[in-house]
Amino acid sequence: MEIPFGDLSAEFHSVVFASIVLFFVSVGFFVYLAYIYIKRKNSRVPEEAMITLECAFFIEQGKRQAQQDSYYVSPLEDYRKYGVVACVADGMGGLKHGKEISEKVVKFVDDMCPMSFFAPEQNADELKRFSNVIYDEYKLEGGSTLALIQISGYFMNYYSVGDSNIILIRDGVATMLNPKQNYLAHLIKDCTIKNMQTNAVYTHPDSRALVDFMGNYNPRVIYTKKPLRLYDGDKIIISSDGLTDAVSLRSIPHYIKDSATATARSLKNAVAIKKRLKQDNYTGIVISIKRSPL
Repeated sequence: MEIPFGDLSAEFHSVVFASIVLFFVSVGFFVYLAYIYIKRKNSRVPEEAMITLECAFFIEQGKRQAQQDSYYVSPLEDYRKYGVVACVADGMGGLKHGKEISEKVVKFVDDMCPMSFFAPEQNADELKRFSNVIYDEYKLEGGSTLALIQISGYFMNYYSVGDSNIILIRDGVATMLNPKQNYLAHLIKDCTIKNMQTNAVYTHPDSRALVDFMGNYNPRVIYTKKPLRLYDGDKIIISSDGLTDAVSLRSIPHYIKDSATATARSLKNAVAIKKRLKQDNYTGIVISIKRSPL
């Protein structure tokens, strides 16, 4: 019996040819899909490019003999490249050099910019080292608080020394992000540990005294170990404690408006209308987080 080799060879060639055609068609289709994917990916607006920041501030003298608050906001036009840094420094009342030290603190923050967003521990160490420089110069004859935030994209780091405020407003609720470093906080913690009532500690004569501040030797700089996620509609308030002395944390959301400018004006007026006899100086920076329309 003879095997038809010629027919087998022709059939084999046909199969090979069809396989080659199918292979190139598949490769071409894959390349086309890859092209579409890359094109669409490149056409997407990065999330950080979709965020817009609005910033406003107020700085008012209360019943103090001098204004000892200072503040700083990095240039907003550099936000895309470096993020934004904002801080409030409240010179310690009753001590000499409060205003002078608060100004030096915000000047040091300015000199630190642009700050690395991904090195919070190193940034905190820099602030601690500068506090020691102040200590060497003024020998505890003055000091200042520091409340500092750094925003990059939809994330925020913060740094805090003393009792100035870093407040997050989200969904109509105000949250104090940084713990207070004053004697009142120490007394409340001690009472909680001992299971005692905390009512009396609020009238303690030393309750407002700071246990840590810029100008103290090796102060404890409180900072975020992991950046906080921000969302569309969030507002950040950085302020001296003169604001929250007059307007309670719980009531602050009542004064929040659509824009940062209107919110700053509303908060400033809320303090002024109280007409408190011992009103401290009050300074605040309001930052509004918004998502840009596509």
